[in-house]
Amino acid sequence: MSQVITKAVILAAGMGLRLKEMGENIPKGFIRLGESSLIEHSLRALIACGIQEIMIVTGYKGEYYENLADTYPEIRTVENARFAETGTMASLACARDFVDADFILLESDLVYDPAAITGILNAPFSDCLLLSGTTNAGDEVYVEAVGNCVTRISKNRDEIKDSVGEYIGIAKISQQLYARLIRIAESSPKLSYDMDCMVGVASEHPIHFLKMEGLGWAEIDDLSQLERAQKVWERIKAKRP
Repeated sequence: MSQVITKAVILAAGMGLRLKEMGENIPKGFIRLGESSLIEHSLRALIACGIQEIMIVTGYKGEYYENLADTYPEIRTVENARFAETGTMASLACARDFVDADFILLESDLVYDPAAITGILNAPFSDCLLLSGTTNAGDEVYVEAVGNCVTRISKNRDEIKDSVGEYIGIAKISQQLYARLIRIAESSPKLSYDMDCMVGVASEHPIHFLKMEGLGWAEIDDLSQLERAQKVWERIKAKRP
């Protein structure tokens, strides 16, 4: 029987430089869609699915996330003090004292249908990336696989032989995989957790994927993606009963 997951880690250290003035004033997770920020949409989705403990790895303007603890007792924060000079794996490594069980991993600059969390929790794999179909959103992360096992992850479409989907930025991670990623991370502070470290262990430690066609989601890295995210959020909201 698969482990019941009650923990999540949210990577929220980035600076949002491509968002210009908006990114200078607030961290990306505090961009508002509707009445709530991106981070609050994620927190509510996680808590509604039974996640009881949430670690947010902060960096740029981390105090915004720290202040959320007054409203959401489920969260804790840890700072990646070197956020400006390190990659996402360094941020993920900051959660090592928190990770004593399998967990859900998310990036903070996402808006998504809450069904994404239910889907990844119910996926029949200990280690699993959540994928969607083609979005044409810009800055896509493509995934290559053999069978249901991931072999390569890249933003460069030419490096992918046959893309099985686009990585959303949501994953299920076992303690065993996390330990392997941590070991790889020691080789360089600039590594990404997905395109570098996961790909680095995939030949020895199977990483599976769950593809949810038609899932509403968007990442916000620049102003054009923000415009798209607002439209995606309207569609997600319209599906609510």
